[in-house]
Amino acid sequence: MTNVQLVLNWGGEWKSDHGVYWYDGRRGRAFDFPRDANYDQLLDKVYRVIGIDRNHYRATLTTVAQTIRPSLPIEIIDDDDVALLLRRENVDPLVCISVEEIVDDRLDLKQSVRPESPHRPHHATQYDIHHTTDVPNTNAHLDDIQEGFTKNGTNGNSPHHHFGFQDTTENQNVFVRDVSEPQFDPISDRVPNRSDDQFVHVQRLVPPPCALYSMNSGEVAPRPVDMCIAVGELFESKKQLQSQLGRYSLKKGFQIKVMKSDTTRYQVRCIVEECNWRLRAVKVGNSDYFQIRRFDHEHTCSNEARFSLKRQASARDIGEHIKEKFRDHRLYKPKETIQDLQTEFGISCNYHKGYRAKHIALDEVQGIPVDSYRILPSYLYMLEQTNPGTIIDLHTDSGNRFMYMFFCLKACIDGFLSSIRPIIAIDATFLRGPHPGVLFVAVCMDGNNQIFPLAFGVGDSETNEAWEWFLTRLHRAIGEVDDLVFISDRKNSIITGVEKVFPNSFHGACAVHRERNMLGRYGKNKVLRDIFRNAVKVYRVNQFDRCMDQLRNINSGAAMYVADVGFERWSRAYSPRKRYSLMSSNIAEAMNNAIKDCRELPITGVIDYIRGVLQHWFHDHRTSAGKLKSALTTKADVNIGVKDEKARYLRVYPITYYSFLVKDGDLDGIVDLTSKTCTCREFDIDEIPCAHALACIRVRRFSYVDYCSPYYSSAFLATAYSGEIHPVGHPPEWLVPEDIASIVVLPPIGRRLPGRPKKNRTPSFGEEVS
Repeated sequence: MTNVQLVLNWGGEWKSDHGVYWYDGRRGRAFDFPRDANYDQLLDKVYRVIGIDRNHYRATLTTVAQTIRPSLPIEIIDDDDVALLLRRENVDPLVCISVEEIVDDRLDLKQSVRPESPHRPHHATQYDIHHTTDVPNTNAHLDDIQEGFTKNGTNGNSPHHHFGFQDTTENQNVFVRDVSEPQFDPISDRVPNRSDDQFVHVQRLVPPPCALYSMNSGEVAPRPVDMCIAVGELFESKKQLQSQLGRYSLKKGFQIKVMKSDTTRYQVRCIVEECNWRLRAVKVGNSDYFQIRRFDHEHTCSNEARFSLKRQASARDIGEHIKEKFRDHRLYKPKETIQDLQTEFGISCNYHKGYRAKHIALDEVQGIPVDSYRILPSYLYMLEQTNPGTIIDLHTDSGNRFMYMFFCLKACIDGFLSSIRPIIAIDATFLRGPHPGVLFVAVCMDGNNQIFPLAFGVGDSETNEAWEWFLTRLHRAIGEVDDLVFISDRKNSIITGVEKVFPNSFHGACAVHRERNMLGRYGKNKVLRDIFRNAVKVYRVNQFDRCMDQLRNINSGAAMYVADVGFERWSRAYSPRKRYSLMSSNIAEAMNNAIKDCRELPITGVIDYIRGVLQHWFHDHRTSAGKLKSALTTKADVNIGVKDEKARYLRVYPITYYSFLVKDGDLDGIVDLTSKTCTCREFDIDEIPCAHALACIRVRRFSYVDYCSPYYSSAFLATAYSGEIHPVGHPPEWLVPEDIASIVVLPPIGRRLPGRPKKNRTPSFGEEVS
């Protein structure tokens, strides 16, 4: 009797690409099998290998035909199919298995071994399989298994398991027969549990696409809660095993009691003394891995006994369960935790426990704050490597304690210098994480009136030195920019910093802050507010002077207050530089609001959260800009449309071919299309035709697009967001020079104020709080 090496795969799914099918399995066995075996013998072998009871489960066997043309997976149903399978030449037969439950009261887990076969429907619920058995202690190492294998993880002499279709080696697990004794692979899913079938399972070394990494710990995240607890299952550490069991018991609604726990073993049972539910795991050799060696999964206790002894879920168990919700830095509140636990598990939880669970989860996902500062130099280095041309800087004090950090991505620099109006709004907001600090923000506005992020920084506090340091790094990033304008509130530290670092720029005041402060001092008066807003917006000096006369007549104190800082700082009419439509620093505050969820994160989490927001921001705006059909941006087109409606009713009197007098029934306008100016000053300042200019363009049948600044063009908008922003990758994959990795950064020494920490800044008088 001749034998053939038979390969069994399960726990995966059939996949296809352009009609080519392959099986991507999570578990497998390979062993010698008689070439003249029949269907019943093969099926018996399958049930024994998987370790399931055929009275409770139905196994379906599939393979792919060895044909010239790719075929669909076919089901093995009789002796003829088995004979055809085992008589193949030059290739090891491959059998792929799916399992259906016949009765549903025998197993604990509800996740399927694999999705349904593509060639016929399955309606029964499918399960991961686990059973009670002891596994021998085999301690061969990974190096022993890998010896003699090629770079792609296969033995150079072994054929690939694909029949008549493309090579998919990197997507498959590879199995080879062991010629000596059972060995153990510390990163595989299964180990041998019977002496008659000796094999080695070599797992692919590339992490699966679903592997999650913690930014600060650099470890693979815990496996999903529905992943099976079964004999032979491996866990990277005892902590991961404990975490998985805690989540498992939470999901199944029972309490476990630890019987033995030390550095080499972990044994638990059901909290009910008489119950037979048991689990034992041991450490694998000298590694950190723990493996389940015994699992009696059936409860012999009554529901009443379990309920009477059941304790309320601990904050740590809850934290372990909810931590995946924080991996994308989302805001997940204790109230949501309480609701989800009640909905998913029927478990009650008070707010205090939910709050503690949240912070346990955050610590697990983000690492402790000290670790976040520790990896900060490496993170910034990788940020620069993955986004070449990015400007970054990090400053610590003499004791290696963090003081300031700055980053300006290359995509932001290029977009600003090439396609964005030279107006920068700057602002700062507090960070409320484990080590409070200040987040500095510099943003602009693109030609579609959307926020364009430019640069960010973090400081231990908002001081003159901090602002000067931030602005100095900003100057290094963008250099000297013609006609540059800064807009901010009137903090002395910002004023001093801008004067020192950008002496050739103009520093305008935020009109909104000025208005709120005025109303706070002199009373909430709607008439006062409306007159001030008109004074801010008008273009002509004589119109502004008329507004100020009215303001003095109503409240002379308010008029003196807004004049104190200088009309040129907050009004459009007196501004020595073009401010276009940007009269406030609200866009900086809006940026702060867009990233507010990151302010509770440790510092590295803050930076990576912002980087992620910018990555999506640039991609979405780049995509939108590419879909524009008009030569102008959407907002510019709307602006032109509104003005053109008015232009239709204006009377135009030509002076020369390119200059005109336009009558509007009020102050009129003299337009010069050559210099793109109008005496109403709107054409001059905004660099987009006013109603007077549009009336003249109509007369000459010119294109209004030619008289708009390129800043409003769809081409400039696309160019502004043409840069790509890349992630830094997973910490375990970072290649960081020793001189960078060895930099020591400690958290700043800060004093937390008494009382509950504030989550929002104190609003100015009259400010609407959302």
